Amino acid sequence: MKERNPAEPERLPLGQNHAEEYAPDDGRMGGDPVRVVHPSVEHLHGPEEVAYEADELVVVCLVRDGQPYVMSFVEHYLSLGVKHIFFLDNGSTDGTVEALKGYDSVTVLRTALPFKRYDLLVRQYLIERFGRGRWCLCVDIDELFDYPYSDVVGIGSLLRYLNERSYTAVVAQMLDMFPEEPLSGSGAGNPLDEPLKERHRFYDISNIRRKSMRGHPLFRNNTLESKEIEGLRYGIRRSLFGFRANLTKFPLVFSDGRVTPFDGSTHWVDNARIADITCVLLHYKFLDAHLREQAARAVQEGSRRGQNYKKYLQVLEGTPILRIKQDTSKEIEGVNDLLENGFLIVSEEYVGWVNAEEEKSVFLQPAFQGEQDGLADAFLKARRQERTKTLKVRSLERQLLKRDRKIRSLERQLLKRDLKIRNSKQNQLLLKKRVRILERELQGTRSSRSWRLLNKLGGIWARVSMGRKGKESRAKLLRYNR
Repeated sequence: MKERNPAEPERLPLGQNHAEEYAPDDGRMGGDPVRVVHPSVEHLHGPEEVAYEADELVVVCLVRDGQPYVMSFVEHYLSLGVKHIFFLDNGSTDGTVEALKGYDSVTVLRTALPFKRYDLLVRQYLIERFGRGRWCLCVDIDELFDYPYSDVVGIGSLLRYLNERSYTAVVAQMLDMFPEEPLSGSGAGNPLDEPLKERHRFYDISNIRRKSMRGHPLFRNNTLESKEIEGLRYGIRRSLFGFRANLTKFPLVFSDGRVTPFDGSTHWVDNARIADITCVLLHYKFLDAHLREQAARAVQEGSRRGQNYKKYLQVLEGTPILRIKQDTSKEIEGVNDLLENGFLIVSEEYVGWVNAEEEKSVFLQPAFQGEQDGLADAFLKARRQERTKTLKVRSLERQLLKRDRKIRSLERQLLKRDLKIRNSKQNQLLLKKRVRILERELQGTRSSRSWRLLNKLGGIWARVSMGRKGKESRAKLLRYNR
């Protein structure tokens, strides 16, 4: 374990009036993020630089027309303990920038670079610009980050845990959240001053598919600390809209000069040492009228994700009243629910660290000092037992899952073998049938008039041949006697 101190980032002056004029040639597949993006960036609001310590976190967000999310987003991250939030606006026209200017712990920048071409570089720029040598969380405006046992340990403690173990990236699984009432397109259920977490309380993981991360072509040079961490796909968007949503992302990274965030994809990272826990991105995509407007615009502009938005539109237009909440949906009470149902993963080491952090915080409280030590011990013991139980249950569930996978694999092998046997038997039956047909044809041929005539001709030919051979033999004998 080593101590890591945040590096002092180089101060780069931000332009004021040239954001719409600069359009570099470097595209989505490469280029230096600072060199390509920085000349196009215009400062609109808040401090250009924020000093913070190794156990403090900043959030960066690329946004366009995200006004319905602003209040919930900013208040969530500030309550989580985030030091500062940097927004890079990409042409909002719905009042997003004006709404963001109402917050003190927020910086707003602007760029006019085309999103379709520069989305990866712009995100890499934000991390390089504001997170070099530090932990940085890069999220979309509709994503609210949370982590296991955040009710016990603060964000600073989480970062200390990651720093002490030299991790440089953390997996977060996207969890689509939705309201109880159906989508109707009216927008009446999305007042701008209502927190999203209060209305969108439901989720559904019944159609989640898991896959090893090590087999992914973009995994490459990463080191995965826990074998239990898997890539997740599908979910409710697959069930309702039919496309294969990739739910696994790496939004929390430590920019140490080796890690490459958003390596070839907005979901992936390279050269990272991945932590032994998974976190969650509560994803609020289903904002009724806003979703319809967003999808229609993305299709019209030929967005890179246009095919997905086309599917959104097809379903929404074909189902004027769309109920997302299914019989398999659940209401979320807290992030730890996702540990109990296996959506998130924690290691034994992480749980032990949480227990130790909780013990320190409990004994600092006046209510548990002096004569109340026994009460504190009982409280801590109960909490530790609860977490240990969760770990054991998850371990058993994983063993059962592995067994089920093995059984399904054996069943597939048996089905293939049975199919091969059935095909072989069918081929044998076909061959026998063909032989019988040929035998009948041969028998019919032998009993025919033509066959009898051929037999007679064959006999005549044999006698003629024997006569010729006899003459030849006598001629040879005469020649010999002479």
